[in-house]
Amino acid sequence: MNNVIGIVNLHADPEISPLTDNRPLGSFSFLGRYAFVDFPLSAFCNAGIETVGILVKDHLRSVMKHLGSMDAWVNNTKIGQEIVMYNEPAHLHPETNTDINNIRENDWVLYDSDASYILIAPSHIVGSIDVRPILAEHIKRKDKVTVVATRCLDARKEFLKESIISIGSSGYVEDVRDNDGTIEGPCLASLGIYVVNRTVLADMIHRYAPKNPTLSLDSLIYAVGRESGGTRPHVYIYDGFVRAIDSFKHYMDYSFELFDEANSKALFRPDWPIYTLTHDTPPAMYGKEAVVSNSFIANGAVVEGTVINSIIGRNVKVAKTAVVKDSIILSSSMIGDGAMVSNALVDKYAIITRSHKVTGTPNSPVYVAQGAIL
Repeated sequence: MNNVIGIVNLHADPEISPLTDNRPLGSFSFLGRYAFVDFPLSAFCNAGIETVGILVKDHLRSVMKHLGSMDAWVNNTKIGQEIVMYNEPAHLHPETNTDINNIRENDWVLYDSDASYILIAPSHIVGSIDVRPILAEHIKRKDKVTVVATRCLDARKEFLKESIISIGSSGYVEDVRDNDGTIEGPCLASLGIYVVNRTVLADMIHRYAPKNPTLSLDSLIYAVGRESGGTRPHVYIYDGFVRAIDSFKHYMDYSFELFDEANSKALFRPDWPIYTLTHDTPPAMYGKEAVVSNSFIANGAVVEGTVINSIIGRNVKVAKTAVVKDSIILSSSMIGDGAMVSNALVDKYAIITRSHKVTGTPNSPVYVAQGAIL
């Protein structure tokens, strides 16, 4: 698709302490193999979008470490390109470090391209979303802005950071409000995915961004639509499997729900691969007395103990008499002999020493910091 630019908007991802204290959510580990940024990048790659920009808000080093050469998400290695977009001047001014100002700083998207459409997606929305029918409907209808939303059964429990949208009979946005946790019953939740005509976006940014240096893309899309004669977005409703990673508990719950075969098949479809940076690591190795049940074990892990209902990242070592239950252990961590880890997230490079116990509850999982020794 030469007439479409894809943009991954890491500014739009929520900050979830302690997960994002040292890296953006986009580069955070998921299921021991992926990072969240893999999902929109794979959607663009599978759709044949050859030019992709990645709006990085902060923690650039962590993003670049995961992206590597970026070839994993490029279909056409001859003319395809992925460009990291970083607003260096705004780094010391957090209030103006917005996605709009990032695009203004990297305005090749708006002015140095022949693309007709810009497709923007965050990374905290997890799903195998085929963007081709979304683009096709946008083009067929000759709309200027399309917003992708999904049906939400209870906004008090899901899509906690997303906008809740009301639409009229023609499918255009009538009203939008933040999910404040009080909205009951079925509703439409924005997925933060937008299709915008390139010239329309350029005009909107030119007219409104200089007046408000803290303006965000979400505010621009909806605020302009409210004005008399504004560009009201049309809504595309996506009905497939999708989750919004918006809290520590949701990160844990949505990871574990993929042990269910139906959920796993809905996310990981054979016709829609999720690409990621590959590592030159050997297969996982299991000791003779290892007990592993209902778990994801990544390459390079060495499991000699017991792992139940858990996710074990790359190069993790679980000692012979250690027990890991209902937990997520990130890469290069060590669980010592006799240690017990239950309902916990152990960040990378951490060491749980011999006979130490780390136990939380399903409603209150424990977090062990990166590099900690307990």
